[in-house]
Amino acid sequence: MAGLCALLVLFCFFPGLEIRAEPGCDVFALMEEVRRLEAVPFWPGFDPQAIPVALFDDQNTYLFNFPYPPKGFRPVEDRSGVFVFEGRHPSVLGNRRIQIDGAWVATSVPRSYSPDTGRTYTISEMAGIVIHEKFHVFQALHHPDWRPNDALLLGYPLDTPESLALRRMEIEALKRALLALKDRDAAGWARSALDIRRERQAVLSEKYAVYEREVQRLEGIAEYIEYRAGGRGVFDAPVINGFAPIAAREMGYFEGRWIATLLDRMDSGWKARMEAGEFAYLEEELENVLPSGLEPNGFSPDELRQIREEAAEDIRKKDEERKRLARNFQTKLGTSVEFVAKSDPLRLEMIDPFSMEALSERRMIHRRWLILKNDDGVVEVINRPCLTELNDRSQIVRLVITGMSGRKPVVQWLENAVITQEGVTAIFKGVKVSSRGDWITIYLR
Repeated sequence: MAGLCALLVLFCFFPGLEIRAEPGCDVFALMEEVRRLEAVPFWPGFDPQAIPVALFDDQNTYLFNFPYPPKGFRPVEDRSGVFVFEGRHPSVLGNRRIQIDGAWVATSVPRSYSPDTGRTYTISEMAGIVIHEKFHVFQALHHPDWRPNDALLLGYPLDTPESLALRRMEIEALKRALLALKDRDAAGWARSALDIRRERQAVLSEKYAVYEREVQRLEGIAEYIEYRAGGRGVFDAPVINGFAPIAAREMGYFEGRWIATLLDRMDSGWKARMEAGEFAYLEEELENVLPSGLEPNGFSPDELRQIREEAAEDIRKKDEERKRLARNFQTKLGTSVEFVAKSDPLRLEMIDPFSMEALSERRMIHRRWLILKNDDGVVEVINRPCLTELNDRSQIVRLVITGMSGRKPVVQWLENAVITQEGVTAIFKGVKVSSRGDWITIYLR
């Protein structure tokens, strides 16, 4: 086991994702703006000034509002309460919440522009992103049960023409509710959105409907606070109108932000009641505040026909795209490594949910980051495509990595197997390894 422990240490120091900040970002000016914006109350009990922040400026990692310098950090001269780590701290992988020495910390890799649209951010908008991550720390401390299970995305049902059309109607109805000048029109379109959402989710298992509500609550509220803090308009971002399963998470951000904005218009005390536990989900409260007996607003026959025709055509194109993706993955030159875990399925530890693509309802391509574990080991795949496959109980029983350059990427001794190359780091004990040509299969016990 000594060799196993040594390799686990090696795994912990794997360099990880390529993280790039905006060169020359002035983290001190950014944090001054954060402190200025934090003077406005955003949420009952949320004290952002009490939450530590770690920022990576493409050269070093700066830690603010931490009570002491953790290992590897040193005080910054003439900056009280600020510590610096040379280079990127291994835990700082982007805009997220992490733990350093057991304490929750909001982290950010500041950018001066939107990676989606290329639009330049103001410093207030950049500060809003930091406050977004601080709110996630607040959620972790005060509402740990608000965390959605992203593993459900691996088995989320793919779109049909009807489900895609309904999702697009739901989004458009919510958008019209926000744009409505009259309160009655806003309520009518909100009623329509909720009715369409209920129809769309009627064919889903309850766990997927709950997942959607949980993403609204976790990410939608954090983005709502980010936009308020940074002075951004409610439509100041492109509406992502993608396909399931990723659309289930994408929608949680902007629909959660939109519903929170509608609640501000219809129910000024909703935040205090939600924090007090009087209701669990945003759409639940929106349902509660709409007048009883309210008739929903409706789309015209021409609008409905166009939405359905476009959805059917887009599904056809998406099916062709998935077939091409599967062919490209399967025919990639080089060595392929397959992990088979039927008796002890792999557990999802970490994914980048926005870089996945479903080939079918149980087979998913991951392009950027994936960490899987079971009781005998762990595998991390970074910045290279891999495929996960589920059994009929939604457990991960297969992982395939193609296109590795070495003919023998797997190092085996006794019943242990190790990979440490080309963005793949894995170590498992108690395995059987077989190979046929350029295909290597690792059977996990």
